[in-house]
Amino acid sequence: MYFYEKKGRYIIDFADIPSEPAEMPEISVQERKHNFKEVETGFAGEVAVREAKRCLSCRRCLGCALCWAECKPEAINFNLPDQDFDLEVDKVILTSGMQRNIAPIAGNFGNRHMNAVTDLQVERMLADTGPSTGLIIRPQDGEIPKKIGFAQTFGAVDDRIRDAVLTFGINEAIIARKKINGVEISFISPDMDAFRASAGSDLDKVSGVDFINGSVVESTEVGENKHIQVKYETGGSEKTDVFELLVLLTLPQLPSHIAEAARQLGIEVDYAGFLGNSLFKFGPEGVKSETD
Repeated sequence: MYFYEKKGRYIIDFADIPSEPAEMPEISVQERKHNFKEVETGFAGEVAVREAKRCLSCRRCLGCALCWAECKPEAINFNLPDQDFDLEVDKVILTSGMQRNIAPIAGNFGNRHMNAVTDLQVERMLADTGPSTGLIIRPQDGEIPKKIGFAQTFGAVDDRIRDAVLTFGINEAIIARKKINGVEISFISPDMDAFRASAGSDLDKVSGVDFINGSVVESTEVGENKHIQVKYETGGSEKTDVFELLVLLTLPQLPSHIAEAARQLGIEVDYAGFLGNSLFKFGPEGVKSETD
């Protein structure tokens, strides 16, 4: 590796970078006329994997080396090898963070359905600065749904996690009802009765939402418009309903690398502890949280 100056810029020569990038396939000009077809068709699987390996081989940066050129103490060394250090410390602070997973349910629930989205995606839609400027839309056709289902995708968990996830979804439902005139919304959760007992009379303030204590067992796409048919068990019987948009309530979990770090350090991590002792109050404007 060496540096050389060219037109006032310092360029790094990466001898191990593979050859030219793959060319993105495109449909012909004739095929593009009078329609909205995607022009770039994407890489085939084998090409995509090869291209990803090629890009990742750069490792360091874009290679402009301006940071190296501007660092007078010469603290930047691209050839510095990785090293392991043993440190003695008085305290270790492990910031857990969390990831939100979708539990697997029959019918490729949440994996392949075009009009099944996560609660986090809906949060972005509802934001005025989001991709849809505050509107909930169906990914398949961009239409505003008139019937929305919220479904819990996980089983028994810590009560605080359960209450936080359901409260988060209900808040989205309240805002959606304000933005979409006449929208029908249903909540399907195996913990709805327990959540109702926890929320008390506050949940009664939420109007226009059907709360169902049930477990989703399967979901399928139906019709050309790709509505989502949901089969669920409730009260000892099996029922079905069809939604124009299905919102998946995802489970906050500790990232696996954090759990492994905690195990190695001998730290007991309460993954629900970040919620504290929060009390959620429902109202027509949404949810307010009061923390002791």
